[in-house]
Amino acid sequence: MIKKPKIIERTPSPEILQAAKQLGLTELQAKLVANRLSPKTDPDWATQLEKIVYPRLKHIQPPTALKNAAQAAELIADAIQGHGQIVLATDYDTDGVTSAWVATRALTDFFQVPPERITHVIGDRKTGYGITEQVVERILSIPEPIELVITADQGSSDEPRIKMLAEAGIKVCVTDHHQMAVEGAPPSAACTVNPQQAGCEYDKTVAGCYVIFLVMSQVRQVLIQRGAIPADTPSLKSLALNVALGTVADSVSLKSPNNRAIVLAGLAQINQFNVPAWQAIRQFHDNQNQPFNAEYLGFQVATRINAASRVSNVNAAFEFLNARSIEEALNALQQLDEDNTQRKLQQQTMLDQATALAQQLYHPEKYSLAIKMTGNAGIQGIIASRIGEQYGVPTVAMTDLEDGYLAGSARGVVPSVDLREAFQWMSEQDAELFKSMGGHKGAAGCMIPLEKYDQFAQLFEIAIQKQLGDEPPRPIIETDGELPDQWLTPSLIQELSQLEPYGREWPQPIFSGTFQIEQIKAVGQTQTHLSLRLISENGRRLSGIFFNAKRSADEPTEYMPGEKITCAYQPALNTYYGKTSLQLRIQAMEPSE
Repeated sequence: MIKKPKIIERTPSPEILQAAKQLGLTELQAKLVANRLSPKTDPDWATQLEKIVYPRLKHIQPPTALKNAAQAAELIADAIQGHGQIVLATDYDTDGVTSAWVATRALTDFFQVPPERITHVIGDRKTGYGITEQVVERILSIPEPIELVITADQGSSDEPRIKMLAEAGIKVCVTDHHQMAVEGAPPSAACTVNPQQAGCEYDKTVAGCYVIFLVMSQVRQVLIQRGAIPADTPSLKSLALNVALGTVADSVSLKSPNNRAIVLAGLAQINQFNVPAWQAIRQFHDNQNQPFNAEYLGFQVATRINAASRVSNVNAAFEFLNARSIEEALNALQQLDEDNTQRKLQQQTMLDQATALAQQLYHPEKYSLAIKMTGNAGIQGIIASRIGEQYGVPTVAMTDLEDGYLAGSARGVVPSVDLREAFQWMSEQDAELFKSMGGHKGAAGCMIPLEKYDQFAQLFEIAIQKQLGDEPPRPIIETDGELPDQWLTPSLIQELSQLEPYGREWPQPIFSGTFQIEQIKAVGQTQTHLSLRLISENGRRLSGIFFNAKRSADEPTEYMPGEKITCAYQPALNTYYGKTSLQLRIQAMEPSE
């Protein structure tokens, strides 16, 4: 039986609450900040608070603070001034695709590299993460001489394949943000730029697209110093819009001042709608005429970008971002949307399969789930998230590749769990457990021999238990407390939006409240969502929507009109026939005591 989510209230730090008020925040805004920062977990909060509350590009750490960025810039500048091919080898997810876009736009639009000198090798989700043997084969098959291979959002754990390229006389410059291998940077790489490596003082939470953005900013300085481009060549800050997209999509920390600054700057550019891709998005889905925010990037845009690699061809996503006209962008977006529709259909089939398997595996003392399925390996990350959140435990969804291997995507779910650390410990118990692995604290991927599944599941359970201790995890929803009735109006959204961007480690505000159910009914194509009409304790009527409240249409609705409930909800705007009202997006509910 699934444990119901436990609704708990965050406790604000008194000293941070007071300091936030002194910065000019309202009482509610100050409380939200004090609920997300703690002197215990954020010891440098006093020096970071203003940068977090009021993110600005001028506050980000400079590229010079990134270890080896200067060396990488010299290598890339040499390649630019050469005559051979510059190969961009990037990952297949949104972070990887936006990394490819950043590097391409920097090279062509700012550094005058002819497009025909650039070769893109974007990975294939089906063959696994990183510089795989297939990626090496693709690079070695390029007929023209190669000046340099630049990786983005991958490469740190790929020494064997990088060595193959080096032995063929091809230099590789690694730019990445994932955890390093225990042995450190790949020795066969000409240079490695990754904030995770020993001796680097840069923010460890930045995304891969942010790292290549910083490196290319350094390249600009080198080329100016060499006289290769004019001294008044614009800075690369106009590329922030898709750095924002990749950063949000990769679920890195949005408590980081660097990430908050780049995402906010990128959102400001996006909402000017001067770029064909974003003009097409607005025409396709206008977000009820509200400005695009980080949540919109994650749920409406990144899902479509990721769908390309999950069910079709990742190049469609790259072509969409690079579209030179709105017509071109709309055509590419249509393909991405079709891919996303196909992804949803495949996802539901696999989710049904995973749900049945999870029910067999789970018991109240379980610390983790490792689910072995059949189906599209590109969708298993979504399955891991959905099942993990449902049960409140770290989850790995694994797909049989039918070649003797299982591909797995893991989601940490529990904030204190470190998946990369768990996988590392598991590999130390069995050196032959992983064919490959990568990722970071909250999300990771791997490939294992099919016959190792049972051992993997056992070791994963032990690894998570070692991190969490004696009490098995359960779903927990942390709220920011109750709101007075008079605050439950559309103007609340404006007040909350001033603390954007929200995301991992800076979560969307969730509030709690007690209401009486006036109306309740199942809605949606799957009849698994609940639409509610609620009455507050002081008589205010509000609409609510509880997505995926039921596991199937056949499952009976647990609550009835007239019952009192306590729920956790996110306030949102709902526009219906031109009228905008506040709607409660319910995250969990339970009978009111």
